[in-house]
Amino acid sequence: MTGRLDRYVAGIYLSCWVTSLVFFIGLFGVVDFFGHVQELLDHAREAGQGAGLIGRFYLVQLPSIFKEVAPFVMLMAALLTVLRLQRHNELTAMLLTGRSNRRVLAPVFVLTVVFTGLLVWVQEAVAPRVSIERERLEALLVKGKPDWVIPEIHMRDAAGNVFSAHEVHVASGVIGRLHVSGRDARGRNVAVSGSRATWDEAAGGWRLQAGVREVRAGGGELEEQGPAEVVQTDVRPDDLLMEHRQAFDLSYAEVLGRSERYPLAAGYRLLRHYHVTYPLSVLLLVALGVPFALRRQARGSLMGVGSALLLCLVFLLVDATVRDLGAHNFLHPVLAAWLPVILAGSLGVVLLDAVDD
Repeated sequence: MTGRLDRYVAGIYLSCWVTSLVFFIGLFGVVDFFGHVQELLDHAREAGQGAGLIGRFYLVQLPSIFKEVAPFVMLMAALLTVLRLQRHNELTAMLLTGRSNRRVLAPVFVLTVVFTGLLVWVQEAVAPRVSIERERLEALLVKGKPDWVIPEIHMRDAAGNVFSAHEVHVASGVIGRLHVSGRDARGRNVAVSGSRATWDEAAGGWRLQAGVREVRAGGGELEEQGPAEVVQTDVRPDDLLMEHRQAFDLSYAEVLGRSERYPLAAGYRLLRHYHVTYPLSVLLLVALGVPFALRRQARGSLMGVGSALLLCLVFLLVDATVRDLGAHNFLHPVLAAWLPVILAGSLGVVLLDAVDD
């Protein structure tokens, strides 16, 4: 049951959370806008639209920005709450009622869980819906390309063939240059390449212009060469866009489906677990950072906040490094996704247990 002190602490945390959210999102938006202000204004004018189109561009960017800054928002809100309670010795007065530090800050941790649920909702329901529109507007307003072109996409199809698409025109669905290579049943290297490839549903593949098929023996000697009209593969136009999208532009259901479709792709196996561990890492950063602020006297509070933020940066750096190792099969994908969380969780439990000692 919540009491007056719980509501008071919760109110402080909510105000700090909103302040932190506005600060980090506003900072990101201002830096991005003034970094591209000339391109945005010129290309919006060329498109026959003005501020409305630029506003829509930043609106569809909000979900991805929120996901990026969420760890800093949650941690900063918790640290600011501790600082405000320490500023007039309110925390000391609350402790004199017989409550522990953990009990006083219980509303902070509960609301952090609630806002982490909001992060999961944005990650799973909102971001995947607006990701394509975000990139289309970025191509139009920042790069000045009404026909959104992805420079290159490299992936493997379900048969294990390497699918390399260059100059993918998203609006028209045309691939400027396509190269698909793999091995046949006899172990020979088979490569098909061509230009202006378009998807042909009836043929079950990509129809090529000036297509060439080459078959080489294991030693590299050319055995066969001839024209190729269609390269058959299960990679469809939608798959190219999905492969191009960033990690959290895919929902968990989409990642799960692709990890089952491409069981050898370490990146999708990693993302299947990382969609779970990323929200957990936000909670763990709060558990790691709050003890630093609690252990500091009033004159050292800013030092405690600085230490906590530095810890946040170190954790995110380690997490990104380990994740990159897992995506390239230097670490097992499951280990790469869970190792930072396990280490941070263990340290967080120890630090939180020590704040009342």
